[in-house]
Amino acid sequence: SPPVRVLLGYTLTAAIGGADMPVVITVLNSYSGWALCAEGFMLNNSLMTIVGSLIGSSGAILSYIMCKAMNRSLPSVIMGGFGTSSTGGGEAMAIEGTHTEVMTDGVVDALVNAKNVVVVPGYGLCAARAQYPVAAIADLLTSKGINFRFGIHLSLVECLDS
Repeated sequence: SPPVRVLLGYTLTAAIGGADMPVVITVLNSYSGWALCAEGFMLNNSLMTIVGSLIGSSGAILSYIMCKAMNRSLPSVIMGGFGTSSTGGGEAMAIEGTHTEVMTDGVVDALVNAKNVVVVPGYGLCAARAQYPVAAIADLLTSKGINFRFGIHLSLVECLDS
């Protein structure tokens, strides 16, 4: 029934922190694949069974890889904040180091005078639709003999899918 589904969904995701949410999404995607696989078994439909097992296993593998990259276990991600008693009442962490503010001119100077530039596109670049301006910057710097490379970020996959 719908209220039970809403309650189950809420209790599975309520305690999950923001940084753990991509893992939870891949776990839920894996669940949907396993549900499709079970439906394929019940309906005696080989295609649904195969596709469901592919979706379920790929979601599970991706969840495992993401947990390994974050140095966390899957149960600790899924359980989120359940069972913790932290209320944030401790002493605030001291801010160390110095703040350096850089304006546009400073960024341009740093890029033009660099020997190596590595850009790691993430969700912000994707949301700003800045792929083409960054590609133009890459072409310009490469034409000036600067070694320009791209790093890989997990959310880049979302950017490429859209």
